[in-house]
Amino acid sequence: MAPKILIYFVILNVILCCCQGKIDVDKYLKTCDRTSPEVNECMLEAVVDGLQRLCDGVPELGVPPIDPYHQEEIKVDYKNNQIVAKMVMKNVYVYGMKNAKIHDARLKADEDRFHLEIDLTSPKIVVTGDYHGEGRFNAYKVNATGQFNTTMHDLVYTWKLDGKPEKRGDDTFVKITSFYMRPDVGELHTHASGIFPDNPELTELANSFANQNWRIMYREMLPYAQANWNKIGVRVANKIFLKIPYNELFPAKL
Repeated sequence: MAPKILIYFVILNVILCCCQGKIDVDKYLKTCDRTSPEVNECMLEAVVDGLQRLCDGVPELGVPPIDPYHQEEIKVDYKNNQIVAKMVMKNVYVYGMKNAKIHDARLKADEDRFHLEIDLTSPKIVVTGDYHGEGRFNAYKVNATGQFNTTMHDLVYTWKLDGKPEKRGDDTFVKITSFYMRPDVGELHTHASGIFPDNPELTELANSFANQNWRIMYREMLPYAQANWNKIGVRVANKIFLKIPYNELFPAKL
């Protein structure tokens, strides 16, 4: 699965596009006092305000759309008993984040640690792309190329980010070390073309089997998706948090 969009980080990315001279954080983002008793309420407002504003992107500031979200390539190496498979997915697009609802946000941040959680639900997420896969089950081999389309309904998920404040020169920055997400999915339907290039009927049978057993397959593939999300989440977060001082993003006013 493609990575879900990091709304709060995309909002902050707008700031980076205007990095000539002093950054006016308040122009683009509702900042929150990390020491305030109302910090979670402030964070919730900041994320909600930014979602619809940036879903279509901000071309004049160089901010890409977050709906659809585009990932150039995803690679998966899968092994489970007699099953061995390698898959490369390209031109992956994720649709549906503009309809996501943010329910809560929780920030725990001090001089030694940084932890942010954002609770979301999405009524529908669609993932499309091209794929090439090679695999085998015992002596039976498969070599497939085609397109895929996966539709998920009623997703419930939380973004969890952990990091550590680090002193760099005269300023302190937060270095994000992990990004975690494990979506619960209400329903899932998937279709892939070309699974068996010379046998369309067998391809449809494979799709039918996948849809009948999607919960099992989802659990099997989730760790691979989470590894992908973690890499992207950490990379995107650090592009922002390692450039904007901690006290500008989350000032301590008390």
